[in-house]
Amino acid sequence: MTKRTAVRSKLKSSSSTRKRNTYSDAFRRKVVTFSVKNGIVAAAQKFDVSTPSVTNWRKDFGVTRATKEAATQGKKLNIPQHPNKNHAPSGRKNYSDSFREEVANFSALEGVEKTAIRFGVSAPSVTNWRREFGVNRQMRAELLEERKKLGLEGGGAPSKKEIQRIRNQVKRTLELLDTLLEEQ
Repeated sequence: MTKRTAVRSKLKSSSSTRKRNTYSDAFRRKVVTFSVKNGIVAAAQKFDVSTPSVTNWRKDFGVTRATKEAATQGKKLNIPQHPNKNHAPSGRKNYSDSFREEVANFSALEGVEKTAIRFGVSAPSVTNWRREFGVNRQMRAELLEERKKLGLEGGGAPSKKEIQRIRNQVKRTLELLDTLLEEQ
């Protein structure tokens, strides 16, 4: 064994045996209370914990900006004794299957970036949903062919003029159907 591999194996063994700290609710509450008054970094340094831990604990205990403002105004803090583990995950939204599929299909014609902006979602989400619903370049070609059969121009969303033309065609068709039904 070379000197380099010996060092690597020693590093691997020490990191794999590293024990994860478990803190009591009382300790976590104490850290959170301190962090509200003094800040996350100060609390992390004083209690020798990571700043992400303090941030997560603040979420668990329901600390908000209003809590911070109340503390700076000298009001009494009302932090629960036990954390609420069922808080909503921040940053992640649960979109319905139909919405995700609509976004994926729309992106086949418009592209990922334009679709992300149009629907207010991230570009990686659009890409993941395209993969989930099997939207690919071949589907784009099929949609363009379908649009051509309908008499729509271009590859993007239909223009107002095209929508009006289609609306008039549908209106004439419905009128024709109404007259056919009246005759029977």
